[in-house]
Amino acid sequence: MSEAKKRRSTGRVTLNDVAQLAGVGAMTVSRALRTPELVSDKMRERIEAAMDELGYIPNRAAGALASATSQTIVVIVPSLTERGCGDMIAGLQQTLLAEGYQIMLGDAQHLKRQEESLLNNFLQHNPAAVVLFGGDPGETIRTRLQAARLPVVEVGAMARQPIDMNVGVSNFDAGYQLTRHLIERGYRNIGFLCARQEQWMLQQRMQGWQKALLDNYLSPDAIINTSELPSFSTGAAMLGEFLLRWPELDALICVNDELAAGVLFECQRRHLSVPGKLAIAGFDDLDVARACYPALTSVRIPYHQMGQEAADLILRQLAGETVAGLALTLDFQLQRRQST
Repeated sequence: MSEAKKRRSTGRVTLNDVAQLAGVGAMTVSRALRTPELVSDKMRERIEAAMDELGYIPNRAAGALASATSQTIVVIVPSLTERGCGDMIAGLQQTLLAEGYQIMLGDAQHLKRQEESLLNNFLQHNPAAVVLFGGDPGETIRTRLQAARLPVVEVGAMARQPIDMNVGVSNFDAGYQLTRHLIERGYRNIGFLCARQEQWMLQQRMQGWQKALLDNYLSPDAIINTSELPSFSTGAAMLGEFLLRWPELDALICVNDELAAGVLFECQRRHLSVPGKLAIAGFDDLDVARACYPALTSVRIPYHQMGQEAADLILRQLAGETVAGLALTLDFQLQRRQST
């Protein structure tokens, strides 16, 4: 916490800092940013190298002064189509709008490069704070945000090394408890279906599954990580591969309820009894988990509360309260239903 406060007290990286490192005048740096065609390639490369080293973000807010404050909060999520992201945004916006702040929202489409591009563009508009969903943003984003010296909240998973503040659940514990539930129900060949595993929160769920199996002397070999989106159709498509590779499979955990529902629908198409032939479980406790038949066992994650707590931390830090480095771990709930 003390390290984060010290970092912010030095102020943001300025255009003059870039000019000094590049060995040119501030007007040359400004010209390279506004009219790069008027600056030589060699000079422009020196300036760009200095910007990258310092993590400098051009401020494109029209007419903004160095002391200007913004009423905009940047929010970047892996996918706007996922219910968990929508619930988190709703909780965040509910709290921020009441205090006069607006959200600038970006959909990274589960792509790290897209997330980096969105952040770079958004930071040029001088936001008041940044919210990232999913955890483990990577070194490029970490460097940019540390240089920007804004309040940052990572939401969804408990981060290994938070950039600033963190609100989430222990996805490792959630994966562990869900797997333990299946083991206690008598299942021994438990698979794990993951889509876009690069997200830290999904990795944590997988690691919880692995640990629970190993603690009970069971094999964690039955795992598929697909590069496809975590959707109904992906779940349905992956079931056949699981059954082909592991015909002894008697239970399958999916990293979200859409995948799990897709597996369930494919079981019904194949006339495979659930849970008689295959038990199925997921995460997030979406409406589909409760509405399908049999109802899906799932882990309820308090995404709406995460958004509210993240907004509260941002407002407290913007008001001058010492909350930098604070991490809040929220509770999840295992919803046991007929699918297991």
